[in-house]
Amino acid sequence: MSNISTVLAGILIIVCVASALMDFRKPEKLVEEMKKLKVPVERLPLLGVIKILGAIGIAIGFQKVRLGELAGVGLCLYFAVATVTHTRIKDTVKDTAPAFILFVMSVLYVLTTVAK
Repeated sequence: MSNISTVLAGILIIVCVASALMDFRKPEKLVEEMKKLKVPVERLPLLGVIKILGAIGIAIGFQKVRLGELAGVGLCLYFAVATVTHTRIKDTVKDTAPAFILFVMSVLYVLTTVAK
């Protein structure tokens, strides 16, 4: 792994775990956001599990690069869907930006890991 992919991996792991913890806690602001996005609140734990699995896969990727790459691709798909979900309802740039930035970071992680 290059230094860039290591930094991206660290950021993605931290953000995914923190975001997943919020999904499990279901704070009122997040519940309101999910309703605005037309995402059933009952799916929040599933979304949290997906992010935790992505973070675990990337962490294991430090030793088993292929698994890290696959986890990165999974996060690319997750954050691409999140970005589309925001744009579908014509959400503000401010609210769409985090999903898009994490999508870009996931893509860069995969590209820098594959390009080793």
